[in-house]
Amino acid sequence: MGFWDSLKRPAQDSTYRLERLVDSLLREEAGKGGVHIVCDIDKTYLETEFESLIRMARIAFEAASDKVTVAGASEVLQLARWGDVSASLPTSGEFPRCLHFVSSSPPQLRTVLAEKMMMDGLDWTSDTFKNQVYNLRMGRMDLLRQHVAYKSLALLNLVAKAEDEATFYLIGDNAESDAYIYTGIKLLLDGRLNASTYQAYLEAAGVESKVAQSLAALAKVRKRVGVAAVLIRRVPGYAMVEQSPLTDSVQTFDDFFQAALLLMAHGLIGSEHLWPLARSFHNHHGMTQRQIAHSLQAVSAAPVLTQLRQAAAEALQRLTVATRSSSSASALERSLGVTPARLNQLTGSDILRHARLWQQRMAAAKDKREDKSRRQAAKSTNTNRVK
Repeated sequence: MGFWDSLKRPAQDSTYRLERLVDSLLREEAGKGGVHIVCDIDKTYLETEFESLIRMARIAFEAASDKVTVAGASEVLQLARWGDVSASLPTSGEFPRCLHFVSSSPPQLRTVLAEKMMMDGLDWTSDTFKNQVYNLRMGRMDLLRQHVAYKSLALLNLVAKAEDEATFYLIGDNAESDAYIYTGIKLLLDGRLNASTYQAYLEAAGVESKVAQSLAALAKVRKRVGVAAVLIRRVPGYAMVEQSPLTDSVQTFDDFFQAALLLMAHGLIGSEHLWPLARSFHNHHGMTQRQIAHSLQAVSAAPVLTQLRQAAAEALQRLTVATRSSSSASALERSLGVTPARLNQLTGSDILRHARLWQQRMAAAKDKREDKSRRQAAKSTNTNRVK
């Protein structure tokens, strides 16, 4: 069947089926993993520009070598998955941990993205892509940029395949709705949302009622699985919209060195890797000693594991730069000290009220960003106009 034939809408099937969007490929057995790391791709793992149709179209024609990995992302994910990457292959125990990529990119990009990740030295457990052709076939152009339902289902599928007592670490970015999606999954697995309130939570994000209801039905059968961390990359040019106390469990990072520090605080990466990572981010990923020192100071001031604080203090002594406070370090310090105490006091109705407010604030931030982009484009056009 050709591409254009694939767009023909079946006359006998007019029901929208969300599961048709989820295109997953399992590359190794995932059911036995106790730890599952889930990572977004665009703007989390890769520096991707999709703010305009032209930029989106350009992505489809990029070779693997054209794509740019977020500095240090592959190194940190590899370390979280394998532990000490220089050690011999483990024969048993917790390694390798499961690493899943969940992307809103179409499956037509799977091959080139897999090639790029292998170039980066990564291997992974599964990858999931959004089958946008199905939206085109169903005439649902309005859902091409709506990812909440799709990504929520992709995550629930991973949860369903995980063994009891499995723990998930969810990594995304603030360019879209990752924080909202991940928080919803966490609240659901923690028992803070039931099927009906989870449906309402999804509807607050614009998910259609029938689709939200189908997702809520999956939520009725849950394993004893939890989300240990929601880690969100603060992408330059995008506002980090928060709605406390609903977002109190969201931890943000500006770079993958900070992401590694957060994973160390969770015990996913050993503190003995702190100095080698600091050296690598300075020597290979362009971070200055001052940037590294700011992050290390945040660790030293945070209520984290004693071993991690000691490792940060020792690394600071090795650096040859004086430090001052920075907004990035302050944000990391807040992330290292997050506590769900206030979040745990919210009732289901409280959560839904904050969810609606969160969506309103995200919509306002998006409108502001798009208005700024339009004004910049108009200014550029006027500047380049031939006089």
